[in-house]
Amino acid sequence: MKETGSAETAVFKKLFEPGRIGRLRLKNRMVMPAMATGFGTEDGYITQQALDYYEERARGGVGLIIVEFTCVDFPRGKALRGQFSADDDRYIPGLQGLVQAIQKHGTKAALQLHHAGNAARRALTHMDPVGPSAIARPGSESPRELTVDEIQGIVKQFARAAKRARGAGFDGVEIHAAHAYLIAQFLSPAWNRRQDRYGGTLENRARFLLEILQAVREAVGASYPVWCRINGEESGMPNGFTLDEARKLAKMLEAAGAAAINVSAGALALTSSRPYFFRQGWAAHLAADIKSAVKIPVLAVGRIGFELGEQLLLEDKADFIVMGRALRAEPELPKKLLAGRLEDIRPCIACNDCGEVFRPEGQRLCSLNPALGREREFSIRPAADKKKILVAGGGPAGMEAARVAALRGHEVTLFEKGERLGGQLLLAAVPPFKTEMGNFTRYLITQLKKLGVKIELNRELTKAAAEALAPDIVILATGARPQYLEIAGNEQKNVVTAWDVLSGAANIGENAVVVGGGVVGCEVAEYLAEMGRQVSIVEMLDKIAGDIGPRQGRQILLEKLDEKGVKVFIEMKARQITGDALLVADKYGRQQRIEADTVVLACGSVPDNALYGELSKIKSQIYVAGDCVRPRGLLEAIEEGARIGLEV
Repeated sequence: MKETGSAETAVFKKLFEPGRIGRLRLKNRMVMPAMATGFGTEDGYITQQALDYYEERARGGVGLIIVEFTCVDFPRGKALRGQFSADDDRYIPGLQGLVQAIQKHGTKAALQLHHAGNAARRALTHMDPVGPSAIARPGSESPRELTVDEIQGIVKQFARAAKRARGAGFDGVEIHAAHAYLIAQFLSPAWNRRQDRYGGTLENRARFLLEILQAVREAVGASYPVWCRINGEESGMPNGFTLDEARKLAKMLEAAGAAAINVSAGALALTSSRPYFFRQGWAAHLAADIKSAVKIPVLAVGRIGFELGEQLLLEDKADFIVMGRALRAEPELPKKLLAGRLEDIRPCIACNDCGEVFRPEGQRLCSLNPALGREREFSIRPAADKKKILVAGGGPAGMEAARVAALRGHEVTLFEKGERLGGQLLLAAVPPFKTEMGNFTRYLITQLKKLGVKIELNRELTKAAAEALAPDIVILATGARPQYLEIAGNEQKNVVTAWDVLSGAANIGENAVVVGGGVVGCEVAEYLAEMGRQVSIVEMLDKIAGDIGPRQGRQILLEKLDEKGVKVFIEMKARQITGDALLVADKYGRQQRIEADTVVLACGSVPDNALYGELSKIKSQIYVAGDCVRPRGLLEAIEEGARIGLEV
């Protein structure tokens, strides 16, 4: 299909309209923001992994890529292992290579300049963290308050880093003044308690940023594009930076020569990468408000898809649309959108797995796109020998294996014993705020149909069927089944599983007790409470929802359960189920009765791998993927399916 002239292109005309940030001309209004990856070396150098990651997104057609936060004060100012650095000339060659990888595809490149401030950790930097005041982040060591001389030194470091960025060939620089890092800490009355000229009034709290902007301008020249990323508000932070202050700050920055304002919002765990609990465009009103106060371009963020992005541009509520996680899930989003191939755009589901790069155990990649950060490893190439492949199981692992194998040219048939494809994806889309999960299911189904995968619904793959079809390869992706609780009374008619509830197969009474307080149990509890039921959760551990991280919305989920009146019993073990109650005991053996006309088991799952023993007797080569290996998450299911599809 040609990339011009389609009806879909006309629908998204504003997104593909050229735009300017200062002298910088962009081919469209879609911007990839600075998002941490950790793809640098321990010493802050650019790696091949980073080059591949950024080039893939430039190849996809986005107008501007703002390269992730880059340290100007190494190592004291770094927030992440593997963070890029620009605090010395030795980093210029690597930065030049990164610029070239981006620009050769017609995409412009900017570098975001950053200092972590009190977000730096001594374990990472081997130095004391610093900040505007000696106020510690929750669970972190207390920072040392910066002296005025040190503040002036950091101002100069920003300027020198900007000059290096320009020398490396970047088309502009963005000063990171958001997300509770050092500059945002100076701007915020929650972090800044200084009594000198850098504290107190907004004018004083903004002095540090304005001095940085002025110094950067002097270092790179008046015409070089320099702009700032600021919080439209410091959401969730008591006594934090407000929208009214952001509006005033934007005017100050405009007067000081900023070429644009990138309006984000966030503090501590929740930055602009909000999980699925937040509606699409949740922060767009902040950009619109600030745009009404300034004449320079404004960039809008906050789960903005292409439909909403087009609308915001048409309504003059933003000048550019920032798409972060959407471009992680689908690097070719702009190119496919321009070609009218909307059904081929892999949709982001805002699970925020990609936001967990800060976790000590290392990087988390995209749940839906296994190639993120491994673009070479997961590159799809035609198979040398075309094979006949059978896939058993139409869940995410099976569909992804079938999709990748078919892309490589194999003849693929997928067997699903149920009446619909999707597996646990169908259940995952049922709880409140998770309906977007269904978008990914529809994407996979559409791809399988377009690739000519033969789909056999309501048909389980058997040994006889496999022998009759004589495949070269069999891929087992039969998933898991619910784990039953081995206690007295589990055969009662009022006992159902979380899967029964989410599939609509269970009749639920007025009082439901959910046994198991992991994410599935909590989501089922919220779903039932949304339906008007009285709900309790019983959990053996000392907390619920312990299997999801703060960036994935754990605190939000807990707040929603509390708002809906869900009772929580922690450190309690289920002992017996009766017709109208669940008997539990605490860690001291003290028993308690919880009234319940329905008991919902959310105690995990076990592999459904019985078919493996049966099919192991046939001559075909067998691969196993997903939960039938070991129950885990969507990320592992998609990755294993893709790997097998590439290997066969």
